Amino acid sequence: MVEEIRAVIAISMFAAAAFFDVKERKIHDIIWLVCGGAGAILYAVELPDIIDVVSMAIGVTLASTFWFFRLYAGADALVLISLSIILPTYHGFIIPLSMVVIATAISVIYGIIYNVSANSRTFLLDNKKIFEEFDEPLYRRIVAFFLIHKRSKSEKFAFPAEKIVSGRRKFRFRYDPDDEFSKDEVYVSLAMPLTLFFLIGLVGLVVMIISFDLSFGMCLQNCDLS
Repeated sequence: MVEEIRAVIAISMFAAAAFFDVKERKIHDIIWLVCGGAGAILYAVELPDIIDVVSMAIGVTLASTFWFFRLYAGADALVLISLSIILPTYHGFIIPLSMVVIATAISVIYGIIYNVSANSRTFLLDNKKIFEEFDEPLYRRIVAFFLIHKRSKSEKFAFPAEKIVSGRRKFRFRYDPDDEFSKDEVYVSLAMPLTLFFLIGLVGLVVMIISFDLSFGMCLQNCDLS
């Protein structure tokens, strides 16, 4: 029962965080404090076992490493740490590690689809050549087709994906998640709402686990295992 309460708290935390992340790409610290505190208090009811402790250590280590190498913004690192405290495991699954894998996969797929769609629209519908202003070899232009796109006027949250090197226009595939958002009509990388992908991944994983447990339980009741 306590584990189910933890799952509800974690999903509620991600829902609140995703709302602000999508709306303004800023997440209020009170969300982590309230939800993380509630998760910590529940350990007075049920102490963590060794798997929970290991999962917490994995989550904190991943969050710290991603933040140190500027792969996560500060808020993204905090959400992973909070998740590690609130819901380290669920029905045997190590949740922090599972969410990193799932959220990363969703963000990569979403980013590729978005960039390919935007670049294809520019190339096919607008009848414009893309990347012709860049001094880059063909293989990097191909990579760029999947990773960056020309910023639209309505796009608020995107990082600059180009730079000037020795007077030549070059791609900038790597960005700092704490960079300022671009306001110019240049090529950009998406500023991903990572908490939204965490929310989608966690809800999907919880539903899958519950469905499997219910199906397995019904099978035990109805199937002749003799």
